[in-house]
Amino acid sequence: MYSIFVFGLLPESSGKTVISSALARGMVNRGIRTEVFKPRSGHSFWYQYDVLLECKKEERLFCEDIIKLKSACRSPLPAEILNPVDALMSPLNVKEFLKRNTINMLYLLEQDTFLHMIAERYTIICKGEIQNILCINTRSLKSRFVIADLEYIRRLEKSADRVLYINSLDEWNNVFKCYSQEAISSCYQRVSEKADYVIVEGFNDAVCPEKSLQYDLVIGVAPGVSIFYDAEAFHEVLETLESLGKDPRNLRAEDVLKYLKKKKTLSIPALPSPYLKDYDRLSEKLAPLVDLTLKLTDRS
Repeated sequence: MYSIFVFGLLPESSGKTVISSALARGMVNRGIRTEVFKPRSGHSFWYQYDVLLECKKEERLFCEDIIKLKSACRSPLPAEILNPVDALMSPLNVKEFLKRNTINMLYLLEQDTFLHMIAERYTIICKGEIQNILCINTRSLKSRFVIADLEYIRRLEKSADRVLYINSLDEWNNVFKCYSQEAISSCYQRVSEKADYVIVEGFNDAVCPEKSLQYDLVIGVAPGVSIFYDAEAFHEVLETLESLGKDPRNLRAEDVLKYLKKKKTLSIPALPSPYLKDYDRLSEKLAPLVDLTLKLTDRS
């Protein structure tokens, strides 16, 4: 089994999902058993509301990217296994700040990532059983400082196997440290069981969703370009930085790029929106990307 890691060279809008979707569908259309994996993600209650409505209808929590990736590779696996850690974020409720006459506080809290988080799901496979652990930010919900759908949150609580309630960033970090490794590792093992290739898509520009994941090829993406990096050198860089006291899970593209060993650089054309919705057309347009990926993993 070959594992391909796709990460963003920029913090936002790098084009990871477009590249990952093209790879997945391109490989599937070549008769290669392919799966996708999004270890960690976050999505917005407000800006990705269509996904929120779908999640609410099914009483589940998953991100928009995994819907696209799952469709691209025609995966039969549940979204929760393909995307074991997902956080629901939301904008601050400006109306509430105006009501309380605390508008100055609005601009201070806007940068508080924890306050924007409503809930986070961790999916763990233990002894063949799928368990969904739901982490709820009671500080955000009780303060009413964020826009939220309380009915949806109650549905998630009822459907979860376990519910954790947190009130601080430290508690959130502790929950992540406690459950993320098992969630990502156990789900990745299930995803890998019957796949020849697994396309692992990173979160923003983070370069290490989980230390135990090992890759055969690493691809950094940004608008207009995909850069192929040597996977062995990539892992060595992460190990070296960890030995210097840095947590690999906190490393970003800017922390590692100058140390990576580049293998190939491929230009990516701008694409009109119809291509982004039709994965067959997308994979055909980006066929050189698929072909080069297979060549660099000795599967041409």
